[in-house]
Amino acid sequence: MTIGLTMGFAGIAFAQSNKKIPQTKIIMTINAPIDNAFNYIVPVELSRIFKKHKNLPAIIKTDEKEKWFKAGLTRTVYFEDGSTSKETLLTVVPHTSFSYRIEDFTSQLRFLAKRIEGDWIFNDLGNGQTKIEWTYKIVPKNIFARGAVNLFLLKNVNGLLTNALTILKNDLEKTDEKKGSR
Repeated sequence: MTIGLTMGFAGIAFAQSNKKIPQTKIIMTINAPIDNAFNYIVPVELSRIFKKHKNLPAIIKTDEKEKWFKAGLTRTVYFEDGSTSKETLLTVVPHTSFSYRIEDFTSQLRFLAKRIEGDWIFNDLGNGQTKIEWTYKIVPKNIFARGAVNLFLLKNVNGLLTNALTILKNDLEKTDEKKGSR
């Protein structure tokens, strides 16, 4: 009987831990070779791509000490409203993928999210084109926070990320055009 109850509770805990985490995914094709896209995007200056979007503040700077290409690196991200967060680069697989975690929010997000998990996947489509999939998961503090994230935050985050990836696409395609016209 005890074993059955223990296994039952473990099953419940496992089911609860696997509930859907609020997330958004941006998929875009860029007219640039995969190595150019990867090498530009991973270490890009965040203030270049994260502009204010609705109620989400722009990033104004980071305090990174070295080029953002090595798993384990950590930086503080500073926002225009005076808030900060800590970002850690988790994995880097050259010309394939990278992932990161954002936490220690000082903004109002600290009441809703434990952390944010970002994951980029790069696929070579041939003919100098790269398909990018950017997944952004907002890990909520509790069920109420999950509801608030889904209702009030996720749509704006999707817009912020779409704008950021569009800036990257435009930068890379302009750079690729210049190389092609030489």
